[in-house]
Amino acid sequence: MLNDILEKEFQGVYTLKVIDVLKNPQLAEEDKILATPTLAKVLPPPVRKIIGDLSDREKVLIGLDLLYEELIGND
Repeated sequence: MLNDILEKEFQGVYTLKVIDVLKNPQLAEEDKILATPTLAKVLPPPVRKIIGDLSDREKVLIGLDLLYEELIGND
Protein backbone atom coordinates (compact mmCIF):
# COMPACT_ATOMS: atom_id res chain seq x y z
CA MET A 1 0.00 0.00 0.00
CA LEU A 2 2.68 2.52 0.96
CA ASN A 3 4.74 1.66 -2.12
CA ASP A 4 1.64 2.24 -4.27
CA ILE A 5 1.08 5.68 -2.70
CA LEU A 6 4.71 6.70 -3.14
CA GLU A 7 4.95 5.41 -6.70
CA LYS A 8 1.71 7.13 -7.74
CA GLU A 9 2.69 10.46 -6.18
CA PHE A 10 6.43 10.56 -6.91
CA GLN A 11 6.90 8.16 -9.86
CA GLY A 12 10.24 6.79 -8.68
CA VAL A 13 11.66 10.13 -7.50
CA TYR A 14 11.98 9.12 -3.85
CA THR A 15 14.10 6.93 -1.63
CA LEU A 16 12.42 4.52 0.76
CA LYS A 17 14.67 3.21 3.51
CA VAL A 18 13.26 0.25 5.46
CA ILE A 19 14.73 -0.49 8.88
CA ASP A 20 13.98 -3.78 10.62
CA VAL A 21 14.09 -2.56 14.22
CA LEU A 22 14.60 -6.08 15.57
CA LYS A 23 17.63 -6.73 13.35
CA ASN A 24 19.02 -3.18 13.50
CA PRO A 25 18.05 -1.57 16.81
CA GLN A 26 20.98 0.85 16.59
CA LEU A 27 19.77 2.24 13.25
CA ALA A 28 16.29 2.62 14.70
CA GLU A 29 17.75 4.51 17.65
CA GLU A 30 19.86 6.75 15.37
CA ASP A 31 16.76 7.61 13.32
CA LYS A 32 14.72 8.10 16.52
CA ILE A 33 12.20 5.41 15.64
CA LEU A 34 10.23 4.77 18.81
CA ALA A 35 7.32 2.74 17.42
CA THR A 36 6.44 0.77 14.31
CA PRO A 37 5.46 1.36 11.66
CA THR A 38 7.06 4.80 11.31
CA LEU A 39 7.33 6.74 8.07
CA ALA A 40 9.66 9.75 7.99
CA LYS A 41 10.04 12.43 5.33
CA VAL A 42 13.55 13.83 5.68
CA LEU A 43 13.87 16.08 2.62
CA PRO A 44 12.86 18.76 2.09
CA PRO A 45 12.99 19.92 5.72
CA PRO A 46 11.44 19.88 8.20
CA VAL A 47 11.51 16.18 9.08
CA ARG A 48 7.94 14.85 9.39
CA LYS A 49 6.99 11.46 10.85
CA ILE A 50 3.85 9.36 10.78
CA ILE A 51 3.43 6.48 13.20
CA GLY A 52 0.80 3.80 12.67
CA ASP A 53 -1.55 3.09 9.76
CA LEU A 54 0.07 4.05 6.46
CA SER A 55 -2.68 2.79 4.15
CA ASP A 56 -4.72 6.01 3.76
CA ARG A 57 -3.18 8.06 0.93
CA GLU A 58 -4.61 11.41 1.98
CA LYS A 59 -3.65 11.01 5.65
CA VAL A 60 -0.11 9.94 4.70
CA LEU A 61 0.40 12.90 2.35
CA ILE A 62 -1.11 15.42 4.78
CA GLY A 63 0.91 13.97 7.65
CA LEU A 64 4.11 14.35 5.66
CA ASP A 65 3.11 17.90 4.67
CA LEU A 66 2.97 16.94 0.99
CA LEU A 67 -0.70 17.65 0.23
CA TYR A 68 -0.73 21.36 1.08
CA GLU A 69 -1.01 22.67 -2.50
CA GLU A 70 -3.87 20.31 -3.29
CA LEU A 71 -5.78 21.48 -0.21
CA ILE A 72 -5.51 25.21 -0.98
CA GLY A 73 -5.86 24.78 -4.73
CA ASN A 74 -3.64 25.91 -7.57
CA ASP A 75 -4.63 29.47 -8.48
